[in-house]
Amino acid sequence: MTPAAMPELPSFAGLVVHGHKRGRILGFPTANIAVDSGGETIEDGVFSCWAKVPDMAGLVGATVSVGRNPTFDDVTERRVEAYLHDLDAMLYGMRIAFFVVHRLRDTMRFATVADLIDQTARDVERSRRLLEEERPNL
Repeated sequence: MTPAAMPELPSFAGLVVHGHKRGRILGFPTANIAVDSGGETIEDGVFSCWAKVPDMAGLVGATVSVGRNPTFDDVTERRVEAYLHDLDAMLYGMRIAFFVVHRLRDTMRFATVADLIDQTARDVERSRRLLEEERPNL
C-alpha cells in the first residue's frame, strides 16, 4: 500500500522547521511541522501516524502531538510535533506527509516534566504496537 492508496485516513503535511529543541532534551527528539495542508482537519491530541519522508523508501512510524503544549507556559501557538520512530536524520526543510492511524489521547497539562516524559514513553510504546498491527503492505 502506498501513501496515495491511504486516502480514507486523515492526513496532513508540512515542512520541518526549528523549534525549542525541547523534545531532544526530554529524550524524544521531534520534528516541528509547519503544516501546509490538511492540518485544519486534525484536532488537538496525540496520534499514532505513518509518515512519508522524502528520499526514504516506505513509511516511518510516528507519534505526533498536536496542540499548545500546556505543560510549558512559553508555548502560546498550536504546534505539530512528530517523534519519528527509530529515525535519526536531519529533516529541516523537508516536507513530510503524515497519515493518522489512531488517536491516542487528548492533549493535557502535566504536573511535572517527569510526568510528561513518562506519559510520552507510554504513548510511543502504544503507537508502535498499534502501527505494527496495521502495517501497510509496501
